[in-house]
Amino acid sequence: MLYMGVDLKTSTRQRSSLAVIDSNSRIVEASFFSDDDELLESASSFMPRLIAIGSPLTLPTGLCCLEATCDCQMDAPEKKGRQAELELARMGISCFFTNKKSIVTKLVYRAVSLNHRLTERGHSLIEVYPHASKLLLFGDNLPSKRNVKESLVFLRERLPGLVDGLEERLVNLDASSCDSLINAHIALLHDRGETDVVGDASEGLIALPSLLRTQGDG
Repeated sequence: MLYMGVDLKTSTRQRSSLAVIDSNSRIVEASFFSDDDELLESASSFMPRLIAIGSPLTLPTGLCCLEATCDCQMDAPEKKGRQAELELARMGISCFFTNKKSIVTKLVYRAVSLNHRLTERGHSLIEVYPHASKLLLFGDNLPSKRNVKESLVFLRERLPGLVDGLEERLVNLDASSCDSLINAHIALLHDRGETDVVGDASEGLIALPSLLRTQGDG
């Protein structure tokens, strides 16, 4: 069985990354794609048991879009975003809220579209959040993403503890590749029942490494 992780960029002009691991958490593939059709082709080729995408896959309940000019409204207008995002915030984990003032609207639209297209083709998806995954897996000493060099060194040192077979690939891994590998690992953990989920099933869930598991590992 295979598991796919995707780190999605806002624009097709940027390279998004995907990673595929097997049920032993050993790397099978690490590559880039630009167009959404390329991701669909890769999913059809590998037929992963589960695909984990690190971007919002759903809109808040009540919204048909994120356009300020549209009359659609959240079912609970006082909420800043989706229930999953509110729960992350209560955990002290920073995140972007999905609402009509979101600064990542284009990314959300792309991810929601891919969710529909992949699901229509019979693929199973989960939403993950790489920043939260890294905090839970590696602890609060996670370097800031603004410090690109330090953050990349940090991840390259720790990824071999999650995914086997990276020895010859580590030097070529960029931040996006690291995130897609982490997302693939969370897909595997989720299939094993080793994740917690936040959010409301009717609106969209985010899978996180199990707190009990990560505390036990520590």
